[in-house]
Amino acid sequence: MKTPYLYIIEVCLCSGVLLGLYRWLFERRVPFRACRIYLLSAVALSAVIPALHIPVYPAAPVAVAPFVAPVESELVGTAEFVEPVMAAPVVGTLRALDWPRLLTDAMRMVYVGAVCVLFGWFIVRLVYIARLRRRARLTDCRGYVLAEHAAVRAPFSFLRTVYLGDGFDGHRRVIILHHEASHVRHRHSVERIVMEAMLCVLWFNPFVWVAARRLREVQEWEADRDVLDGGCDLTEYRMTLFSQLFGYNPDMTCGLSHSFTKNRFLMMTRNKWGRFAGWRLAAALPFVGGMLCLCGFTTRTTDDYKTATVHIASDGSVTLNGRPIAKEELLDFVTAEREKFAEADRKDLTVRIVSEPAENPRIFIAENGSVTLNGNAVTLDALESELKAFRAGLSTEKLADTYVELSSAPATPMSAVAEVKEVLRRVPLLKIRYRSDECSVSRMLSPVSGNDGKVKVIAPVPNKRNDLLVFVDKQSQVRVKSGGSQSKIMSLKELSGRIADFVSDKAGKAKQQVTLFELPDGRTVDYPVSRRAVFLSIDPRTPYNSFVSVQTAIAAGFDAVRDEVARKWFDKSFVALTDAERQVVWRAVPMNVAEAEPQPHAE
Repeated sequence: MKTPYLYIIEVCLCSGVLLGLYRWLFERRVPFRACRIYLLSAVALSAVIPALHIPVYPAAPVAVAPFVAPVESELVGTAEFVEPVMAAPVVGTLRALDWPRLLTDAMRMVYVGAVCVLFGWFIVRLVYIARLRRRARLTDCRGYVLAEHAAVRAPFSFLRTVYLGDGFDGHRRVIILHHEASHVRHRHSVERIVMEAMLCVLWFNPFVWVAARRLREVQEWEADRDVLDGGCDLTEYRMTLFSQLFGYNPDMTCGLSHSFTKNRFLMMTRNKWGRFAGWRLAAALPFVGGMLCLCGFTTRTTDDYKTATVHIASDGSVTLNGRPIAKEELLDFVTAEREKFAEADRKDLTVRIVSEPAENPRIFIAENGSVTLNGNAVTLDALESELKAFRAGLSTEKLADTYVELSSAPATPMSAVAEVKEVLRRVPLLKIRYRSDECSVSRMLSPVSGNDGKVKVIAPVPNKRNDLLVFVDKQSQVRVKSGGSQSKIMSLKELSGRIADFVSDKAGKAKQQVTLFELPDGRTVDYPVSRRAVFLSIDPRTPYNSFVSVQTAIAAGFDAVRDEVARKWFDKSFVALTDAERQVVWRAVPMNVAEAEPQPHAE
């Protein structure tokens, strides 16, 4: 949703552009009726267009799924299962005074107060006119009702009633009634009421006040033209106007006493309009379309549209879509988030809960390779001892929910990270969450194998058609090689697309096993489960942040394929699936990523 400040800016922008267009193309160039319609429409559109919330979705959205327990694969012991988790800031329980919110509340009170005052003054004027009509002497004329009362200092019209005071007789009286009858015939007072109502709501917009003045001006021009076209002498009519300059007229009515008399005199001598009046009106449509595209359309991803993420930090603090909230407010905020969507989309809203167990060990690796555990400096041997003692104190259920939180300085080489990973395998604590400044990645390490207790890693086989080799050098450049093809440098976005094409195997070149899946709704489908695996080889000098970014890009490629399968089977995105549905898609598209420990590459 747009903030009030952004909405105000966009309202002023739209109204300013549309009013400028009126001065450029329409004023004194098209018929009066067209000018009146345009001014009213411009004010209404300037308020409506910024309030629109039309989502524009990307052509190929990439779904990011919450962590689900990994499924066994054929690469058990050598594969690593990767699943991204959207990072959320950890917010403490103590909060500073929310000045932006206080300012917003104060501005909201000022706005509501001003609206109430303006609407109050609007009602007062309506009541005054109604009381004046009840006290006046009424005469039913053809097309309008004449109300005469001594309190009327200057003639005016309102709805189907013309108000006239004392002292108007002869030809002068005929001219005035002809003028006011024109206002009644064109329903100018109705337009004034609509403009006044919009002015009360959009009082903060200076362009609306200008538009209201322009509307009154056009209405007077139109009434003047009707009087002159009826045969009235121009000089006599001008003298009648001069005699009314100091009369009294209620502000919201259509009368003769206005400050733009000079412009009225100039328009009295104008009998023809500019050429191509219809084309001028049509020329406004592209500008309206431009304002709609600029202020009405919103780029949103499919996942953002139907997903609410609740993050529970290890200290117990809670955030909803990155915004800190109290635990007791969670239900109310989720309900409010649901109400933002259309009725048809509410059933697809997915609430993602990302939690961090309070006992999660936190490991930080400095750029020089030094290690801290829960803020305390330790050697690798001490790290292994403390983690073994920590693991021994966990129950089986608690161990299944425990992660090791691993973060590092951005430039820390992966060789230092590899040493810590080997310690985790020996403990063993195989669930690990890498954190960087921009994202986080959850993964399960391959267990220790071999009689000597060392980690054995399967070496990639370049010519195997079921393997995709991803190389990351010390300069964070990513190269991909499959089969006998030559590797080439690609961006992270290109890497995600390459992974998706590789896993989906639309060409059918990989070994596949057609498996019968039973869906939660009772249907059964056949799906060729690919045995393809991604082998990730990293230069030991590769920075830690680059490593996490590459892992996230690889996971996004798998997620794109899962999203495609989910839409085919269940007609919704992967993140919108139920737990049972998500498990089926997970088995159909397993995430097999084998990581070789950092080894030197040839330059």
